[in-house]
Amino acid sequence: MIVLVLVLLGALALLVPWMVNRWTSIYVDDSRIAANLVTVSSEVSGRVIQLPVIAGDPVKKGQLLAAVDPQDTALEIRSLNAQRAGLEAQRQQLRAEQAMVRTQTDSRITAGLAQIASAEAAHGATRATLERARSTLARVSRLADSQAMSQQELEDARANLGVALQQERLAVADIDRARANLAVIRSEQAQLTVLERRIEMVDAQQAALEAQLQQKQAELGRREIRAEFDGVVDAVFTDAGEYVAPGSRLLMYHDPNAVWIDANVKETDFARLRLGARARVRVDAYPGTTFEARVERASAATTSLFALLPSPNPSGNFTKITQRVPIRLSIEQQEEKLRPGMMVELRIDVD
Repeated sequence: MIVLVLVLLGALALLVPWMVNRWTSIYVDDSRIAANLVTVSSEVSGRVIQLPVIAGDPVKKGQLLAAVDPQDTALEIRSLNAQRAGLEAQRQQLRAEQAMVRTQTDSRITAGLAQIASAEAAHGATRATLERARSTLARVSRLADSQAMSQQELEDARANLGVALQQERLAVADIDRARANLAVIRSEQAQLTVLERRIEMVDAQQAALEAQLQQKQAELGRREIRAEFDGVVDAVFTDAGEYVAPGSRLLMYHDPNAVWIDANVKETDFARLRLGARARVRVDAYPGTTFEARVERASAATTSLFALLPSPNPSGNFTKITQRVPIRLSIEQQEEKLRPGMMVELRIDVD
């Protein structure tokens, strides 16, 4: 009887805590520490000339992680700068030609306008002479009819009229010739438009060259890979001297202060789970130490939906398996003890 009583008391001592824990908490052993593991890859091709970090090294924001040989890109930038200087010289030359043509055409236009004005003034004088010759011929003709003028004087008046008429025609021809010369000079102003279009072409070439230059300068900057945040190097996938292509993995690092817990809760316990619920965490690496965590979010689907080999059950044979729902818990880092990938056990409080 004494032995039986002791056995019953021992069973009760073990059963009561287990029942209390089962009613007041959810136990999860499928959980681990997680973090954002950032994989650093090369954006350019070339030979790695510097790789000053190894796995386990702490890094600071802005610290050099790797460097790819920049010599080829630097030479391309020098070539593009030389082409840009050549285009700028060509542009300056075209501007000088444009200014020269503008000055010459403006001067010739001014001279042409002056020539037209002179020809028009000469035409006015010849017209006055022609009118005077016509008036003289009319008067002499009347006097000759009345025998007051000789026949010779009449012939002289007619000859003077003919000379005045030819002079007036020559003056008109001079005006037309001056105007034609001015039209030719003004047509030469089209060279200014041609030069302006050539300048625009040079400007377009300069813009394209500037874009290429900026691209190469950006590529030169990408040949030095620096840390985006304070962290710890997890793994290095290459060595100094190796040739890498765009997309090649160089190393991996993470922020040790930004960690959390990823866990998978049985669907039978999911209804009892509440966001913000407190959890007690036991890390396999630190037996006897308990950490505090809180439920931060829960997935909208079970883990089986993300399996690489889903089981659609085509044969009709069905075995019911309890599914797991992923959840995330927030936890504070303590002296960088919590490392990504460590296994932990959780007891999540329930209402």
